[in-house]
Amino acid sequence: MARRETPALFEKAQARFRAARFRQVQTLIERLVLRHGEITVLDAGGRAEYWNMLTPALAEKVQLTILNYSSELEDYSALTAPHVRYENLTGDACNMPQFADGAFHLVHSNSVIEHVGNYTRMIAFANEIRRVGQAYYVQTPNFWFPIDPHNAFPLLHWLPDPIRIGMEQRFDIGLARRTDFAGAVNRLDDCRMISQGMMRTLFPDANHSAERFALIFKKSLIARRTD
Repeated sequence: MARRETPALFEKAQARFRAARFRQVQTLIERLVLRHGEITVLDAGGRAEYWNMLTPALAEKVQLTILNYSSELEDYSALTAPHVRYENLTGDACNMPQFADGAFHLVHSNSVIEHVGNYTRMIAFANEIRRVGQAYYVQTPNFWFPIDPHNAFPLLHWLPDPIRIGMEQRFDIGLARRTDFAGAVNRLDDCRMISQGMMRTLFPDANHSAERFALIFKKSLIARRTD
């Protein structure tokens, strides 16, 4: 019984944190709209349904571009509120030559940088966000938070890769089902959480903050630059 309930409870907690973070994003958008009238926003690696949280009155002033892989941009129109004005574009946020420097008033990325691949691609991702955005808001889970939010399981992401690969081949772990060797390696390559120090290095021109859990643990990291 507990195992079946865990995903729903976990998702509820995640949704609460996501909504709290989005209030910060909306405040930033409000400031930009006051300054510019209407603004352009790039969501690097997101989905349009995430923007359902944007109030309709403010959404009228926002032209949203969603950039992601084609496999991630399947039709989410049924899940996206009608007040959200957006365009889906297929692309890689680690390399965005189609956009000029400062092309967007705001670039936003929510829990994406840990999924772009190796650390070299993380550097490219951060550099491109800083290049095309006059302002940006980037969030990522904190490596030093004891529970990995991707599988809702404690401490696993702190283990050496060979141990993690072996465990994922033998057991169901949190929300993740047991898999074969290739599947376990793919999970590691697809998700590499970073520390606050790394976040500061990737985004040196940002103001940095952390979302806290139980007033002690830094659950996720936020880099914010205003225009």
